[in-house]
Order: sequence, then structure tokens, then C-alpha cells
Amino acid sequence: MRNPTILVSDDEPLLVNALKREARRFGIDVIIDTKSNVVELAQAERPDLIVLDIHQSLDGRDLLAALKKNPQTRDVPVIMLSANEDQFIRHCCFELGACDYEVKPFDPSFVRKVARMVGHLDEEPVTVH
Repeated sequence: MRNPTILVSDDEPLLVNALKREARRFGIDVIIDTKSNVVELAQAERPDLIVLDIHQSLDGRDLLAALKKNPQTRDVPVIMLSANEDQFIRHCCFELGACDYEVKPFDPSFVRKVARMVGHLDEEPVTVH
């Protein structure tokens, strides 16, 4: 059986590396997207969850909309990350189909949340201490 997998698309290397390091503690594999190829990678890799930065070379909301319109990726849960606490942007993300919205910088409990979500999607839950 494969490990749960998340696809992370963010342009901040320190954040991506911290998320990857923490996810490994929970037995979660991480695929990194640095070129805004998130739709193509999601189709090819079939992740259990996508973590998507809202501000990239392409607007994260456009990427979210593309993921939700694509029959191969529309059912993959997406958590949006943003440095912006704007309620309108948050609302737009939920309207587009995001399952959650986190403001950066995230704290370690964010990775626990991701582990719980992936655990619920997988046949064997991820144990979170």
C-alpha cells in the first residue's frame, strides 16, 4: 500500500521544505510543484490532497478553478495557503471548491490537520500524536 501523498504548490522554498519535513514525520509523501504545473501533476500523480498557494506566477484561484473543472482532479481536496487574510478572497476560494484556507505563516498544527485529512481519505488512518 502506498503512503498518502500531498501535492504542494508554493513559491516559498522555506515554507515548502518545512511542510515537506513535517509531513514526512506523519508518513506522508510530498510532491513539490514549483512551476505552476499543478493541474498536470495532479492528473499524473493522483495525490490525496493538494496544498496550493494563492499567489504564484498564475493566480492560485485560477489554478483551483482549473483543478475543480477537470474530471480527473475535481474530487481531490484542496487547501489554499495565503499571506492574505482578506475575507473576500477566502470566500472566493471556498466558492471555487477549496476545502480549507490557511494563512501563512502556518504553525505546526497545520501539518497535523493535513495528516488528519489525508488519514480520512486513506484506507488506514494516519496516527497523529
